[in-house]
Amino acid sequence: MEYEHQKRKKRRAWFIRNALLYQLSILTDQSRRSHQRTAWVYPKSGYWWSDIVPQMNDKQFKDNFRIHRRTFKQIPNQVEADLRRRDTVLRLAIPVDKRLACALYSLGSTSELRTVAHLFGIGKSTAASILHDFCNILVELFFGRLIKFPANNQEIQATTDEFLQKFGYPMCIGCIDGTHISIEPPTGAETDYFNYKKFHSVIVLAVVDASLKFTYINIGAPGRCNDSYVYSQSRVLDVMKNPIYAQNYLTIQNTNIQAHLIGDSAFPLSKNLMKPYTQRPNMPQDQTLFNYRLSRCRSAIERSFGHLKSRFRCLHKKLEYDVENAKILIKAVCILHNICIDAQDDVDTDWNITVPPYNKPNCNLRTLGGPDMRDALAYYFVQYPL
Repeated sequence: MEYEHQKRKKRRAWFIRNALLYQLSILTDQSRRSHQRTAWVYPKSGYWWSDIVPQMNDKQFKDNFRIHRRTFKQIPNQVEADLRRRDTVLRLAIPVDKRLACALYSLGSTSELRTVAHLFGIGKSTAASILHDFCNILVELFFGRLIKFPANNQEIQATTDEFLQKFGYPMCIGCIDGTHISIEPPTGAETDYFNYKKFHSVIVLAVVDASLKFTYINIGAPGRCNDSYVYSQSRVLDVMKNPIYAQNYLTIQNTNIQAHLIGDSAFPLSKNLMKPYTQRPNMPQDQTLFNYRLSRCRSAIERSFGHLKSRFRCLHKKLEYDVENAKILIKAVCILHNICIDAQDDVDTDWNITVPPYNKPNCNLRTLGGPDMRDALAYYFVQYPL
């Protein structure tokens, strides 16, 4: 009897266990069918990019992306292989043209990445990643190809001839100057990056040709430095010591005027770099004329900086990135500046921008031969007026 009782009890326990497992499986299956998986990303709308942008005319497109539509269409052909991303099982990759547009909108406006992300229906971190990827690709592919200093006789001759034709200034190989770009300074180095204009910055020392294209840029010197110091530490100073520039010359009053740079009073005077005479009352006519002709030619670098900042409005605000990322971004916009000039994509300059005046520190350094060359050029301008 006891054996039969235990047997029935065990059978009843197995029956209850199986019934519970069956009910649990039914409940689990119903839960899976009725429960919808919650979204793993916040829903976003890309309506502006997908519906508004295609309806824009050419002027509206340029107002938003700062370059002409035809220039926009040329760039993907050169960067598509590096900018394209593969689809995954989790999501479709953002198309190349959308990635390019997102990066250009970020560079061409003062909008925050959050605003750019809302316009394109993507995440803020994705917008930042696209921007930095695009800038890195541009610098890697085009920096050495599109920002190139004249290095052989043919290039030197073509550059100096273009300056002479456009500005009436002989043997100019480029105009040099520096500009400050506002950044978030590295922690602990705030004093080094605080400039005489009273904000934190890095210095962009650049050389441009007569067509306003950058032929050399040096980016990253702390804003506390002056242009003369940055020039003395730059590679262009060593480049100009190459004998090929002295071999390209024009003789005036038994003085050889070699191919040289021109700059403002912040730079040292030498055979490789001409600067204006120090302003003083009752200056001789030839010195006044020299200052005018040099300033007229040197306007190329001022216009180039103006076009760069007018087109790429991100340079108007503080670049709140790591200093190395900020340097790459500045290099990228300089490359895009040259691309637009090659494509004859003119910039819409806002001539009503008011810039407060600042007095640059004057550099009184000069090397042997520099004053004689400047005096010979002053004589040349008297003999050959515009």
